[in-house]
Amino acid sequence: MSDPNDPYGNPPGWTDPYADLTDISGNAPIPPLEDPNIPPATPPGSPLLTGLVVGLLLVALSVAVFQLLKDDDTTAATESTTTTTLEGTETTVPGTESTTSTTIGTTTPPSEPYPPVGTPIEVDRMKLKSDMVGIQINDVPDLKFGDPADITIGRLTSSFGEPDQDTEWQVSTGQWGVCTGELERIIRFGPFAAVVTTDGTSEVFNGYRQDLSFGDLDSDATQLATLSGLKAGDTVERLQQIYASEDVQFSTDPALGDIFELRGSDTSQLLLWGPVRGTDPDSLVVGIYSPDVCGRA
Repeated sequence: MSDPNDPYGNPPGWTDPYADLTDISGNAPIPPLEDPNIPPATPPGSPLLTGLVVGLLLVALSVAVFQLLKDDDTTAATESTTTTTLEGTETTVPGTESTTSTTIGTTTPPSEPYPPVGTPIEVDRMKLKSDMVGIQINDVPDLKFGDPADITIGRLTSSFGEPDQDTEWQVSTGQWGVCTGELERIIRFGPFAAVVTTDGTSEVFNGYRQDLSFGDLDSDATQLATLSGLKAGDTVERLQQIYASEDVQFSTDPALGDIFELRGSDTSQLLLWGPVRGTDPDSLVVGIYSPDVCGRA
């Protein structure tokens, strides 16, 4: 009799040799082929995609390097300074270190030499006055302020020889008594400096400064004196004696130091002035100047 549990009618005691085998009928679940705790492997990348990424990185790097070099060039150009020779204005561009100077300068006329004029005049016939160099010779005119420069400087050249110095036309800084910014030309014979100015059309003799500190004291011009006889190099005591009837004052000039001022006793008008080496009687009168051009009545 067969085992009632045996669907195939095998004799009693029969053992199914395939009982322990896995059911492959499709009714049991298939065991996992891999350990579910192990994360799945990343699939290999595409070679085309990898090449594209590398190419983009190289392009980005090239752009960054180019921009760096460009910035360095721009910085170098920004730090430069441009200057144009014109006087008066200065412009700074915001955000940079670049500065542009612009100056509108005064155009100076040609500095033509003044040739000698006439016969030499003896130095003791020339007298320093407040508005001229007086000439004590009949029929020879005085060298007045406002006279044509070619005539006046020509006569001085004929008398003293070629100038020791000619600044040529220059813009005044006020040093020689001409108003700042105006044109002046200083022509020096030994210690005597003639001041020439221009209104743009004519050149005129307009002042002088006799000063031993100018040098070249071997020139005959060193002997020039005022009408009353004062010379550069005389003492303060002699200055006061000669002009006892006038008003002699002493003060300090910012550029020259101690100076004397000779003024009319009645009008207080400035007649002559100049530097001195102190105010003691033995101190020396270094120079004799006519009133400055600037502000002169």
